[in-house]
Amino acid sequence: MVRQMAPVDEQLHVLMSGVDYGDEGLRRQMERELRERLEEDRPLRVYLGIDPTATSLTLGHTVPLRKLRQFQQFGHHCIFLIGDYTALIGDPSDKNKLRPMLTPEQIKANEATYFEQAARFLDPEKTEVRHNSEWLSKLSFQDILSLMSKFTVAEMLRRDNFRKRFEDGDAIYLHEFIYALMQGYDAYALECDVQVGGTEQLFNLMAGRKIQEDAGQRPHVPVTMPILVGLDGKARMSKSAGNHIGVNDPPEEQYGKAMSLPDDVIMQFFVLATNVPRTDLPEIERQVERDPMGAKKRLARTIVSEIWGEEAAEAAEQHFVRTVQQKEVPDDIPEHRVTDGELLIDAIVANGLASSKRDARRLFEQGAVSVDGETVKDSTTVARAGSTVQVGKRRWLRLV
Repeated sequence: MVRQMAPVDEQLHVLMSGVDYGDEGLRRQMERELRERLEEDRPLRVYLGIDPTATSLTLGHTVPLRKLRQFQQFGHHCIFLIGDYTALIGDPSDKNKLRPMLTPEQIKANEATYFEQAARFLDPEKTEVRHNSEWLSKLSFQDILSLMSKFTVAEMLRRDNFRKRFEDGDAIYLHEFIYALMQGYDAYALECDVQVGGTEQLFNLMAGRKIQEDAGQRPHVPVTMPILVGLDGKARMSKSAGNHIGVNDPPEEQYGKAMSLPDDVIMQFFVLATNVPRTDLPEIERQVERDPMGAKKRLARTIVSEIWGEEAAEAAEQHFVRTVQQKEVPDDIPEHRVTDGELLIDAIVANGLASSKRDARRLFEQGAVSVDGETVKDSTTVARAGSTVQVGKRRWLRLV
């Protein structure tokens, strides 16, 4: 019989590269199970779910997206699941406190461009898009009780974040326990062979295996990827933490943010957040050691070119050199017509240089706002026509 799919060893080498379970025994088990599926010589059903808790995907989201793309390139059936129902709770996997609950209206607004952003990394013509409200919204209270009966409180409290909150005396709400069950039910509803996710979601993925097996399905194979750190090089990249590079960020902003990364995470970003050939990594590592600034520029350019194209990356690099390294004011900055008595903070928020007044006040306090080259820390400063405002290193506004 002639095989339809690529050789199993070839697929396994690529698909298990970069995968992390935090346990070598579990890795061997999952690799063995994935091999068994691949040996069936058929397109596997592979899915990745992302909750629309913010309007933009981040570079951190692209880590599992790139892995999903690898499955797609081998001819497997890939599903991009928008977790519009799980977003009502929000994944507590990496949180040390309760997530704010979103309304259905906020979720709908957030997800408006999710697949458009994901399609920069996937083949949109070969990707099935689903929403988990399709099945989760139809579960009865009896169905939910049945799901809850499969798990114990002790199992939930073994999760690091829940255990720490419990030991610290911080509140853990019952609906947070249900998130893993909801995500687990997604795997059952989609009848998936493989689920791609981040290492922080491993508990949820294993819950899916348990739910599938209990329902008579063959449990799927979790493929978990390491977490990408944020711009500080320490905490997880997160839009809520403000330490992210957004997929929808303008090229100049993406480039500038990448240039702000600490030197010791450059390689992590090349490995997890770009498609550079793995054979290039040893040479890049040597460049990081001898010329970290050059390696960082290479990283910034790679990130922008993979999302926006080479021409945009070239322009972003020139903009960085001109405005940051040579400290020139760019020619094409937006203008704002000042009204009588208008505060500078209001002009900054109105033009999108800060996401909210709270965010803007934080920028003032950090000394990240300057007017005509002079740092301004007083958020009650009045806007003056004829001045040039800079927020951070890459955002500008001319007051007229």
